[in-house]
Amino acid sequence: MTQTWPDRELAWALLNEYTKNPSLVKHGVAVEAVMRALAHEHGQDADLFGLVGLLHDFDYERYPEIGQHTIEGGEILLQHGFPDIIVRAIRSHVTENGISRDSLLERGIYASDELTGFVVAVTLVKPNKSLSEVSASSVIKKLKDKGFARGVNRHDVYDGVAGLGVTLEDYVAFILQALKPHAEVLGLNP
Repeated sequence: MTQTWPDRELAWALLNEYTKNPSLVKHGVAVEAVMRALAHEHGQDADLFGLVGLLHDFDYERYPEIGQHTIEGGEILLQHGFPDIIVRAIRSHVTENGISRDSLLERGIYASDELTGFVVAVTLVKPNKSLSEVSASSVIKKLKDKGFARGVNRHDVYDGVAGLGVTLEDYVAFILQALKPHAEVLGLNP
């Protein structure tokens, strides 16, 4: 039997109600694409994974502080009928919450959040701001440059990928492939 989740339209409305920064909205869409691809790769529920990706940072603008981010958002999601599996996965992507990552869904959002944002940042400094200009090796090279995209937590990137049991190069390549069909909407294609 297939589980029915809250619909994407509700998730999209919440994201846009709580998030006014267009870059942060695009980040949600990008992580949604990666999470859906991860679900397909592993025979999991793409709608479930997609909702977690889309909503993982929806409360960040209003509640950016550790101890509030994802905690306050989780309460909002519960009030709107989102099940605990979604709320727990979202809360688990913030290391400081101390929530174990016991499922592929939880490990996936943790691995995908920072690294997807980093892949987008690398793309945006390319001459044509196009995903076709980015390779896994170019992302890894930039990851070693601590001055580039300083806000990206490198420990979370490495720890997240390790939690999936894949190499950094393979997961970066996976993210690039997952984002390509969405490049236009994400502003990553001239």
